Amino acid sequence: MAALDVICIGAINYDYMFHCTGQDLVMRDCQSADENLSNPISDVEDDILELVTKNKEYTTQIGGSAFITLKVIKHILPGLRAAYTGVCGTPNGFDLRYGKTNNLEKELAHLDNRDWLFTTKERFDDPYDRTIAKSIVRLYNHTRNCIKIAPCANNTLLERIREQEAKTGRSFAAYLSGARWIHLSSLSAFDQFEEIMQYVIQARAMNPALKVSMDPGSEYTSVWIDRLQPLISHADFIFLNKTEKKNLGRSAKSARPLYRNLCGYFSAINPSPDRTLIIKHDDRHEILSFGDGRCKIRTVRHKKLYQYQLNNDTGAGDSFAGGFISGMLDERLNADLAGPIQLGVLAAKGRMRSFDHEDPYLNIQNDAEKFFEKL
Repeated sequence: MAALDVICIGAINYDYMFHCTGQDLVMRDCQSADENLSNPISDVEDDILELVTKNKEYTTQIGGSAFITLKVIKHILPGLRAAYTGVCGTPNGFDLRYGKTNNLEKELAHLDNRDWLFTTKERFDDPYDRTIAKSIVRLYNHTRNCIKIAPCANNTLLERIREQEAKTGRSFAAYLSGARWIHLSSLSAFDQFEEIMQYVIQARAMNPALKVSMDPGSEYTSVWIDRLQPLISHADFIFLNKTEKKNLGRSAKSARPLYRNLCGYFSAINPSPDRTLIIKHDDRHEILSFGDGRCKIRTVRHKKLYQYQLNNDTGAGDSFAGGFISGMLDERLNADLAGPIQLGVLAAKGRMRSFDHEDPYLNIQNDAEKFFEKL
């Protein structure tokens, strides 16, 4: 029996989310819905300060893609044993002045195991390495327009894993192999992600029943597409939006070559007919799998949320992943992928509908309880 049900691996960020208009903070270096994962901390803080001085409404949260996913899982199925691997930095003077969510211990309370969760308290000479990563998210018309991240302490994760192994004599791969499910999101430094995935691959060799899911994000599926290929080929479930799907399909102009390219990409290394791509759309989810040189497509439809129903779509895809993983680990749903997908949609919608003064995780928890009652 696995010691842990879920281990998530990824960044921990302090997210500043501003409601803006097209006239606020002219975007100098990012396009609509873009992600910039590695910026100087001064750039992010300058952007935050500019909007603060303009009296723009904002909220803050402790985030990071895989971190949000794990919080959703624990709110849907609180009985699952969960752990996180990441580096939770310390708020700096800027955060203490402008931040609104500084109780890190409360934010980490949902974790059942912290053996490979690292903090920067009394560590590192360089203040940048001690500081919690921060991001600025611009919300235009209640949807995410751009996110810019200063990685800070996140960039020390691989170093801390290796340090822990040397200090304790324990194997990180062996720790991972004791879980039922591992979920990963992108890190700002692809080299780190590449090395950490080697531990995941070793863990799967130790425990063939271990399931692995991945949300690679826009940067990995575009800038690092070739180096991502041998890593993503060891994931059972890959969550993509339609732009990321197009990136991995080599930006083919029409459907037939796009799916042919996807089939080639996911079949060239470690092919598996059980590997599943879940493509997120507003009103449906595509399920793609590959076998015998062909792409198999299934569609699960759901009701679309319209613009007037949305408050904040930041973290909606991560919430979907949390709902889906919860469904796959719950014996009431995992006989067919449609059930976990519907639970994932419920979690994503709960996130997007939540107003800034509400706790989206409690809203998701309440919606999930009603969902299970109807089974």
